[in-house]
Amino acid sequence: MSPGCGAALDATGRSPARSRPPMGRNDPARQPPSPHDASRTSAAPATLAAKLAARLGRPLEVRVTDNTRAMLSVRHVGGVRRVRAHGMFLDAPDEVLDAAARYLAHGDPAAGDHLDAYIRANAHRVRAGAASRRGEAGGRAHDLAAILNGLVAAHCPEVAPPSIAWGASRASRRRGRMRTIRLGVYRYDARSIHIHPCLDAPWVPRYFVAWVVFHELMHHVAPGPEAGGRRLHHHEDFRALEARFPEREMALAWERANLRRLVAWRDG
Repeated sequence: MSPGCGAALDATGRSPARSRPPMGRNDPARQPPSPHDASRTSAAPATLAAKLAARLGRPLEVRVTDNTRAMLSVRHVGGVRRVRAHGMFLDAPDEVLDAAARYLAHGDPAAGDHLDAYIRANAHRVRAGAASRRGEAGGRAHDLAAILNGLVAAHCPEVAPPSIAWGASRASRRRGRMRTIRLGVYRYDARSIHIHPCLDAPWVPRYFVAWVVFHELMHHVAPGPEAGGRRLHHHEDFRALEARFPEREMALAWERANLRRLVAWRDG
């Protein structure tokens, strides 16, 4: 539990302060995902909030996630409890919700043990949620295939388009005194574009996602020359092509204004 952040359980069903138990042969992550996902119903988060609020005796806000790390956490903001809960809790039985309320209220160890078991038994739902985004073009907020196809049709219809998908959830990196995040990458050998999943959010405008995709597409259209085993990526011709993006200046301004939020991104 980190100071001021409230309780949290990770994907192993353990508080980050606890040790992580090994998975045995009967690892529930090997089970197929449930065909019924309650998180797909829009009323479900409000229902979960009402159930937890009734047990806690006070109102709270609930955000349902398909996080791959913290399964259940709470923050206290302005006197309001803000709970982040994995979708597995939407159809949890009453005894699990009772334990969740006790854990969120005061970190009850016995309740934490009960939640440990429930999270481990539903580990396949965590793995399925992560796999459903990685390697796919469709996202929760933005469809990369539609964006790429529109850019190809408008700017380079004569070019066979590369493949595109959301990439792995990589954290930001420190470079000197600054933290940086790689929003997109073009792989020359695979002729593929991968976009960081931090951009798959409603608060990120479509034109900015399109700008990142366009930047990587230009690497596909105008691959740089190689010398001494190294490739020059941002050569003069590339810069000239990149400048043709109609909303380039607006996208760069948005990036400057929101870079800290992107760098601070966490999955879910």
